[in-house]
Amino acid sequence: MKTRAFTFTMFAAIATAFGARPAMAGLSAGAAKVEITPNLKEFPTTSLGGFGDRGGKPAQGVHDGLYAHALVLANGGAKVALVSCDLLKITPGMKQAVLKQVAGLGFTEDNLLLAATHTHSGPEGLHPEGDVWPQFYGRFQPGLYAWITARVAEAIGRANGSLQPAQVGFAAAAIEGMSHNRRKTGGGLLDATMTVMNVVGPDAKPIAVVVNFAAHPTIMGSDSFLFSAEWPGAMCKALEERMGRGVALFFNGDEGDQTHSGDFGSGWERVGRYGGALAEKAWQLAQEAKMSGDVVLRARAVAWRLPGQRLSPTYAEKAGEEYGKDPERVQRVLRALFPGELRLQAVRVGDAVLMPVPGEEITELGLAMKANASAAGARYPMVIGLANNQLGYILSPKQYDAGGYEPGMSFYGRELGDIIVAEMKQAVGPLFAEH
Repeated sequence: MKTRAFTFTMFAAIATAFGARPAMAGLSAGAAKVEITPNLKEFPTTSLGGFGDRGGKPAQGVHDGLYAHALVLANGGAKVALVSCDLLKITPGMKQAVLKQVAGLGFTEDNLLLAATHTHSGPEGLHPEGDVWPQFYGRFQPGLYAWITARVAEAIGRANGSLQPAQVGFAAAAIEGMSHNRRKTGGGLLDATMTVMNVVGPDAKPIAVVVNFAAHPTIMGSDSFLFSAEWPGAMCKALEERMGRGVALFFNGDEGDQTHSGDFGSGWERVGRYGGALAEKAWQLAQEAKMSGDVVLRARAVAWRLPGQRLSPTYAEKAGEEYGKDPERVQRVLRALFPGELRLQAVRVGDAVLMPVPGEEITELGLAMKANASAAGARYPMVIGLANNQLGYILSPKQYDAGGYEPGMSFYGRELGDIIVAEMKQAVGPLFAEH
């Protein structure tokens, strides 16, 4: 009852304080960030997600804060919310839980994009069915889940409540030496492109800078038990210092087989130096962006029935050991944890298109999605990984068959990656059919 009361109270506050504003002529934008670091006195059993060999042990403290970063863009009757959270993943149902709290602001499945940075030092226990497989999702903490989703909704409400006339611009460049393909069978394939969206107010001062880049935030290993936004947090902090004001948002890309590289030391020193180096490159690109207040905003989400949930051969034997070699029980677990259907989203902002992928997609597929989007008319195609939902790893048939860790964490069969590429092509095309 306490959780329901808190959620209702927070929803009422958002609806009252940050109600939808009248449509402005031309582009308007607002940004905000709200802390989502769990209070260990209130939630003392909260574990960190991302490394199974932590054994579910609770977090021991805070190195740096976790945040929900929100950017709202509006143009006439069109509106989109882009939200990046310092979490490992967006669990099934989380987007819907947030939407219930911001529905009065005009946000729907189509125009709200909710993504995780994929920090491996964020809270676990955010899947309502997580108890059926705690090794993967952690044991569910309903109070923490309600608190975090309410804080994410608050960030959206604050961003929506601060709309002001704005201009937006884009720039992109290959960032060499900062990432590599971690799969031995990956052939060294890279997506080293950083794409930046710069958003400024009428005084040309920053409202937000959005950064899209693909690399795992796994500098700190399983021996760390401190909450941290990891290098994406260090990057956003350094970027906001350069901005002077406003909010930096990071959206991970096709990072399923991409991770960090470069000579930046180790441990927390590496976290800061690597994030700082990426912030400098992002700031340079933001200055190069050609700004405009006349941009098209379009968003759509298409219903999609997923292939049936199933274990890969890589993991089947291990799962048999965990569940007593009971195939029916394995299927019940998979159906509880992974959705049977979802809505696949695409968002156009001017010459750019954001393509949210509900999981960890490998670069081979991400590059194919970008090529399709470019052919449709997008000058700045962005793959947004770990967005709106969580299907696990998303691979090509070749990489699925090659085995290894990633196929073991893929739960819809070898064709899932090709299907998502094809479905996203269909979602993106109509956004550029009319200019």
